[in-house]
Amino acid sequence: MRRQQVLIVDDNADQAETLRALLDLLGHHLQVAVDGRRAIEMARRQRPDFVLLDIGLPGLDGFEVARQLKNEYGSAIRIIAISAYGSETDRRESLEAGCELHLMKPADPRFIESLLGA
Repeated sequence: MRRQQVLIVDDNADQAETLRALLDLLGHHLQVAVDGRRAIEMARRQRPDFVLLDIGLPGLDGFEVARQLKNEYGSAIRIIAISAYGSETDRRESLEAGCELHLMKPADPRFIESLLGA
């Protein structure tokens, strides 16, 4: 499996740490941002292969983060929404913003790993 550059974006410290710990055990290179503005700054400094993105963030929400990253990097970054927001409207908006999937929290770690291994 190829080691991926992964940016985890979640304002819930426990959620972010759990995901970080799992992906660290699998050998991925990780960064964690707790808000939308910081996520964009981090992505610009070290472009990740994947962004695991919460939608309900302080400042810039996940929809806007996805739009900006897709506008700047196109298909060079794969964005996966992982959120407690799960309505059809939320799912549609995340896909329109540039996320390729919209997963509900808590996301299945095996499924996340299968996405990163692709």
